[in-house]
Amino acid sequence: MEDFPAAPYDTTSKVITGFVVLLTGFFVVLSFTGRLPPYAMALMPVILTVTWGFSIRGYTVEPGILVVNRPFLGKTIRLEGDLVAEHDPAWGKGAVKVAGNGGLFGYYGTFRSVRLGQFSAYATTLKNGVVIRAGGKTFVVTPEEPGMFLTRLTESVC
Repeated sequence: MEDFPAAPYDTTSKVITGFVVLLTGFFVVLSFTGRLPPYAMALMPVILTVTWGFSIRGYTVEPGILVVNRPFLGKTIRLEGDLVAEHDPAWGKGAVKVAGNGGLFGYYGTFRSVRLGQFSAYATTLKNGVVIRAGGKTFVVTPEEPGMFLTRLTESVC
C-alpha cells in the first residue's frame, strides 16, 4: 500500500473556490442584516460542505485497487481486466462535465471528451493527469507525481 498526494489545485479551481467562499460570506452577512432570509443563507454553506467533502485529497495504491481519498466517502476503483494507464498532460482539453463538479474544490464526476469518451474524473487540476482504463471504464486522476504513481499502479496488478 502506498499513498500519493493529489496535485495542487490549478488556477481555475482556486478562483472558483475562492469566489464561492466569498459569495458564501456575503450571503451570511446579508442574512444577519435581515436582507436575506436565514434559510436562504443556509444553502451556500451546505454546498461548500458537500463539495469539500467529495474533494480529492490523494490516492492509495493497493494490490489490484486504487482508492481515491476524500473527506467523505472515498472511492475504490478495481484495477481489473486489461489495465492501461498513461500520463496525459492535457486530459481536460475539450472535456465537458456531464454530472459532477467542474472547479469548486477540484474536478470530479462524469465527464466526456472526444479523445477519452465518457470517463470519471477524480482530479484537482485540468492538466497533468493519469488516464486509467480498467474493467471497461475510464478514470482520470491527478497525483502530484504522475511518473512514480504510474510505476506503483502498474506494479500493483502484476
